[in-house]
Amino acid sequence: MTLSLGLRRVLSVLAFGAVFGVGGWSLASMRVETEITAFLPAQEDADLAAIVRAVTTSDLTRTVTLTVEADDVDAAAAGAAELASALEAHDEVAWIRRGPDAGLERAFYEAYFPRRFGLVADRPDQVTLDAEDLDRRLTRLRAELGGPTGPFVRRIAPEDPWLVFMEYVERLRDALEGELAVRDGTFVSSDGSGEDTRHFGVVLLASRHSPFDGPHARALVEGIDEAAAPLRARGLTVEMASVHRIAVASEATIKADIQRVSVFGSLAVVLLLLVVFRDPRTLFLAGAPLVGGVFAGATAVHLGFGQVHGLTLAFGATLVGVALDYVAHLLNHAYLAPAEGGVTATARHLRPGLLLGAGTTIAGLIGLAWTSFPGIRQMAVFTSVGVAVAVSLTLFALPPLLPTPRTSRLHRWLGERCAGLLARARQRRRALLLLPVLALGLAAGITQVRWQDDIRAIDPTDAALRAEDEVVRGRVARLDTGRFLVAMGDDLEQALQRNDALHDRLRAAVDEGAIERVRSLHALLPSAARQRAVLGAIPPDAWTRTEAALEAKGFVAPPFAPLREAIEQARAEFDPLTWDTLASAGAIDQDEGPLARLAAMHRVPLEDGVGILTFVRGGELATLESIAGELEGVRAVDQGALMARAYAGFRTRTLQLMLVGLVFVLLMVVARYRRVGHALAAYLPALLAAAATLGLLGWLGIEANLLHVVTLLLVLSMGVDYGVFMVESERSGGEDGPATVVSLGMACASTVASFGVLALSGSGALRALGTTAAIGVGISLLLAPTAWLLLRSRSRAGSSASGERS
Repeated sequence: MTLSLGLRRVLSVLAFGAVFGVGGWSLASMRVETEITAFLPAQEDADLAAIVRAVTTSDLTRTVTLTVEADDVDAAAAGAAELASALEAHDEVAWIRRGPDAGLERAFYEAYFPRRFGLVADRPDQVTLDAEDLDRRLTRLRAELGGPTGPFVRRIAPEDPWLVFMEYVERLRDALEGELAVRDGTFVSSDGSGEDTRHFGVVLLASRHSPFDGPHARALVEGIDEAAAPLRARGLTVEMASVHRIAVASEATIKADIQRVSVFGSLAVVLLLLVVFRDPRTLFLAGAPLVGGVFAGATAVHLGFGQVHGLTLAFGATLVGVALDYVAHLLNHAYLAPAEGGVTATARHLRPGLLLGAGTTIAGLIGLAWTSFPGIRQMAVFTSVGVAVAVSLTLFALPPLLPTPRTSRLHRWLGERCAGLLARARQRRRALLLLPVLALGLAAGITQVRWQDDIRAIDPTDAALRAEDEVVRGRVARLDTGRFLVAMGDDLEQALQRNDALHDRLRAAVDEGAIERVRSLHALLPSAARQRAVLGAIPPDAWTRTEAALEAKGFVAPPFAPLREAIEQARAEFDPLTWDTLASAGAIDQDEGPLARLAAMHRVPLEDGVGILTFVRGGELATLESIAGELEGVRAVDQGALMARAYAGFRTRTLQLMLVGLVFVLLMVVARYRRVGHALAAYLPALLAAAATLGLLGWLGIEANLLHVVTLLLVLSMGVDYGVFMVESERSGGEDGPATVVSLGMACASTVASFGVLALSGSGALRALGTTAAIGVGISLLLAPTAWLLLRSRSRAGSSASGERS
């Protein structure tokens, strides 16, 4: 049954309305993410990848470190105090510290003093309490009683003449804040020596929300800049180390690139269509399938992933250039080589070739939807769905809405010029053999390609910001938070027990000089099992020994009798230190206590348990891996090395996937044409174009990364499109050759314009996409006529032979 033109127009409007309506809802409601975790592997070395993802979303990433540099330490401390005061009431600040927490002393006492007998030593075998050890302890007791801490010592001495509590608190301070000094109640740090010494006041704070929560992160960064402005106006230098600023800057870079691509890419397409067709209505309608494809891709990602990455949007915005292939083909054939029956008949004539071209594009990309990188999966789904919807709208919804074709003077001139160009090319087709020869020369550069598998190659973070971040962190902790060991357990107690064993091994490595420094949760929270073991190592006659030592030192023993009662009570009903103890100690108004805030950076939730992080300074990765290999449930993590291995492996698999995809695309083309010659003519130029693109990167010395490989799949798919369109022209007799060439020229120009804008991006990821696509699509256009002329040559040869036989 043939539908009337009016009904077909109504159905077309409904189709566009549905796509635009759903797409508009998706764009308005979807959340745009910028987390680089979208480009972390989800399955490769699953345990390590899960740990890295957990770390990137843990409380560790919420911490912000600020330093105020001044000429002298007093000015630096005063500047930090002023900055902290300006920020402490900010809505986005969960807690802020410019010096030792006011409630820290009380928290130490509440948490550790009642449990001191389980903390006498790090390990049970270190508990001696022999005559020599007791003599040392009581000698210090006498000194402390006469010193500045005398009043406090006199209060605790009856129950703790061993001064276990004081020694443990000192170990804690050294482990947690040993590299920061305190001036007038403010943390300070110094760098250099002599006249070159630089002084820094230090402020630590944590955000209430994730640093990847765009609006809240921007509010915090803006608040910090506003609070720092008066200090900077006085000549003080305020610098920051935080994931927040990096995430905000990355989001701004990506959004700027998306806007640039959208504006300039769309403008290029609009100008191209307007100049060629000279019809605003045609221009408006031609853009509808392109926008519909972008909306459909965004909707698919929104429904499938719940959010969309900024890089996916930028990549999807370039879909405008890709989808124009189909619209340009339809319009140019409708205007320059129309089929009998109007635009709808022309669309029906072009349908097999356009569907095959779209199918090869989707086939080249859809395999990426099963990768272990969520960000890459988003790109694959976005592009595949967008291309499918764009070609469907072009073939079925657009034709009834197009006006009666009226060819402009420029359009006719382009068709005539292309007809003449093709005629001359037939006469000099041997000269065109130079094109594949030159392409082979470019392809030889593949041997020169240098692969960059560092995730920072696709990270849009400004180099200056990252350098500032590293410098500020070095002033405070001087620990590499990108390299750590993690003790994993099914529950917290099991993880703590494994962390105890790890701490013992790392302390030995420090003593051996293999590692410089360790920061471990063990200092704050040994496992309950370790605490009970230490308590059990206290000699049964500990009080008798202590009583004798007290008398030998000139003390009167009876006032210290509470020690005996405390030991007996601990042995009868020991209450070990736990995470809940840390959370409640020193807490005010139900807020989390200061000890829990110190411990939070070491604890990360895992999918099937909990992980305890230990940070180190110095030491080779091989040393850390060796230590981890000796212990159950412990892994050594170097985020840079892990990502490099993951990306190298994925790059290799993507190249393999490309080969599989090429075979699949070839089978699709062979199934369509059922002639090897036609299939190779449509296929080989694209393969050569992709090889030449990668080779050119090698000759130019451009480091290639994962996204270059992903974009090569797009180049291959579009190159096959060009070959298919040329072969389709030959199968129809070659009369629409000029229309085909004009279509390819317009499609290539719009694609190069869209992707060329990406090549100017400040993001390494978008530069990779733009550079590779622009070069590859341009080479594909140059090589496409080679296949067409070869087919014409065969056809003419066949015709001549037939004539001779007759």
